Amino acid sequence: MMKAKVSSRERAGFFTYAFAILMVMAALGPFVYVVLTALKSPEQIYNAEEIIPSYITFSNFTGVLTRSLFVRYFLNSVYITLVTMSISMVMAVLAAYGFTRYHIFGANTMKTTILMTRMFPGILLCLPFYIIMKNLGLIDSHLGLILMYLSFTLPFAIWNLCAFFAQMPWELEEAAMIDGCARFSAFFRVMIHVAKPGLFVTALFSFMNNWDEYMYAMIFINTTEKKTIQVGMKDFIGQYTTDWGMLMAAVTLSLIPVFIFFAVVQKHLMTGLTTGAVKG
Repeated sequence: MMKAKVSSRERAGFFTYAFAILMVMAALGPFVYVVLTALKSPEQIYNAEEIIPSYITFSNFTGVLTRSLFVRYFLNSVYITLVTMSISMVMAVLAAYGFTRYHIFGANTMKTTILMTRMFPGILLCLPFYIIMKNLGLIDSHLGLILMYLSFTLPFAIWNLCAFFAQMPWELEEAAMIDGCARFSAFFRVMIHVAKPGLFVTALFSFMNNWDEYMYAMIFINTTEKKTIQVGMKDFIGQYTTDWGMLMAAVTLSLIPVFIFFAVVQKHLMTGLTTGAVKG
């Protein structure tokens, strides 16, 4: 009986690890293909038998950085993403603090309404956004794009942080106030440190949503120098041909900020995800 139990556990463990390996391969496969293609010469790219390059060339990367507006697009995306993420995090922290720390009449209804704004598909909001931005004179501007990004980044950030703040030990804030701290001083000096995992998780999702956004940037930005990196990659796709080497090099370079940001927050990522999943 014991051997049967051990055997079934071993089989379950084997299938679990096998499934995990398959999932990792499925996730990393496209990225590996992109990097390998970026390191190939044009002859190697169009040789179907040469999956792994016989020799490595960085000409695609140098071409992207020197013969295109990739650097301009990259800086535009960094600016828009960081500004949007910073504003959404500050506003979300204050809103979540108010919703969870004080007994506000209709707080649950307001939180539900905030979450419902995430249920509308982005394409449905294009026409209202266009009318509003045109009346404000913000078409083809980074400010207009930031405001639109805030409209779908901020609701998620507020909802997500409310889940974290609802589980925070507010006794720590009260103890700090007894020791002489003002309420906001106690919150920013003590409670923000406790909520750090949740803040990092929310910041990561906010960063990813803003960095990867394509539709609004394509519709509302017309000036070439103002394009974001996602829209700017279309420069490598012509009417009759595509420069696959430079396109894959641009994709590889565009992933660097994502990996850097993930490396910074990964220490707090699992703690934040498990904590936020307990209570909404």
